[in-house]
Amino acid sequence: MQRITRTNSLLARSFILKHTHNAGRVNVILTRSLTQAKFDYKFIKDNADFLLENAKKRNVANTQPHRVGELYVEFCKLDTAINKHRSALNAISKSLGLVLGGSGENKPDSTETSSTEQAVGEAEMEELRENAKKEKLAIQQIQEKLTTVEADLRSEAAKIPNISHPDTPVGDASQARVIRVEGNLHNIATVPLDGVDTNVLTKNKFLDHHELAKGLEIIDLEAGANVAGSRFHYWKGAGALLELALVQFAMTKAVNAGYMPFITPDVARSSIVDACGFQPRHSSKSVSTDTQAGNDSAAGSGEPSQIYQMSPLADDGASHRGKNVKDPLCLVATAEIPLVAMYQDTILREGQLPMQLVGTSHCFRAEAGARGRDTRGIYRLHQFTKVELVTLSAPSESDAELQKLVKFQTSLYKSLGLTYRVVEMPTQELGASAYQKFDIEAWMPGRKQWGEIASASNCTDYQSRRLGTRVGVKSRRGQLRPTEFVHTLNATAVAVPRLVVAILESFQLPNGHVTVPKALKPWMMGISRLTPSQSMFAKKN
Repeated sequence: MQRITRTNSLLARSFILKHTHNAGRVNVILTRSLTQAKFDYKFIKDNADFLLENAKKRNVANTQPHRVGELYVEFCKLDTAINKHRSALNAISKSLGLVLGGSGENKPDSTETSSTEQAVGEAEMEELRENAKKEKLAIQQIQEKLTTVEADLRSEAAKIPNISHPDTPVGDASQARVIRVEGNLHNIATVPLDGVDTNVLTKNKFLDHHELAKGLEIIDLEAGANVAGSRFHYWKGAGALLELALVQFAMTKAVNAGYMPFITPDVARSSIVDACGFQPRHSSKSVSTDTQAGNDSAAGSGEPSQIYQMSPLADDGASHRGKNVKDPLCLVATAEIPLVAMYQDTILREGQLPMQLVGTSHCFRAEAGARGRDTRGIYRLHQFTKVELVTLSAPSESDAELQKLVKFQTSLYKSLGLTYRVVEMPTQELGASAYQKFDIEAWMPGRKQWGEIASASNCTDYQSRRLGTRVGVKSRRGQLRPTEFVHTLNATAVAVPRLVVAILESFQLPNGHVTVPKALKPWMMGISRLTPSQSMFAKKN
């Protein structure tokens, strides 16, 4: 079954931060930086009832697949009509050519032309010319209608989210299905604390990460607010080492598992961001999508865009490979975006799949609509570091590849000694692009609740149809022949702030110190326990 994709385009180039929220209709530009998305309009027309019901289950209110079907029928009629008129015009041109003496190579001089016209009759010549004018006018009029219908067709198709996996729970976040709970459960006193009496720990009152971080002097939120605004922060001292250790830990594990490492750009063109499904969503009511640890794709809920768009101080007029210089830059919300987009307009060989990538980037989330929700400390930030996994898969293998990603993720959190659970997310939490999505949540004893630390999604061909990424096989002549669109998958390896929250709260000691997980010690410069004013960072007298 072919998947449905959607496309739209944002409109400005950028270098100064400006949060954008397109609250109106999705606009489509027929001339854009990327190759046009390959919508399957016939599939939409033939499955309109199913797609409408799918959209309702995902809480997407502005989707009109039946309208797409109507527009497609109209488009086909206009396309047939304009081709009929073009054929007629070609026939007239041939007739005129014959009347005027054939091809340009044997075209007679003016005297001969005049006599020829006179021989066949001025009336016949005039009739042919008049008919040609009528056909040209008809073509022009139909082309105007065709352009309008095509724009509306793409705009409406752009609003249709990916279909959902048959096993996906239907509903909002409350319908999420817990698949399994694993790790070092606090109620059985198995947290690895290097010889500390865990019985004492489990009876101790747990502090939340904000209190612990303040006492340990590893985060400076006040300086972050003064310099950049609320929900920005500085890592300080051992906190900076902790971020670097988490990144090194995840990258090392991923490379050893066969992933190709990248450090990606922190910006991407708007058309790229759009093609990956990160854009405003419109629905009948809002949902509570957590954007920090996972890969939020804003289309489909009532929430505004989480993407920061950039505005130019000056237009440098730069372009690359003929790309539209009016295509605005955006700060990426995840390395998924630049990793997937590396293979835009590319035909991959079968032998290259599955292609496994891991990338580190800063991530920027506007967190619009999140005011007052989990904003204490570093749980929800505008900027953070994340290590992201991306797989490009053959369509027949994507379900299995998603399970591989989740298995790799949980191996990381098990190595860190965390208590975690795997949750299958319901339809209203899938965003625009996901076909199926799993969240991984860690138990955070200071917050006294589960908190999302990662997600993993199978986007099937939603992104690849819009980016033009295919898998091909060699023909007998040795050339690549495009066959089908690849499936793209993404998964969080490490979302640094969320894992720091889980580590601080899980491995805290009664005196407010925190034990460093053994898996991170190789990158902590000998620090095995976080304490206030670590001696190695103390001021020299």
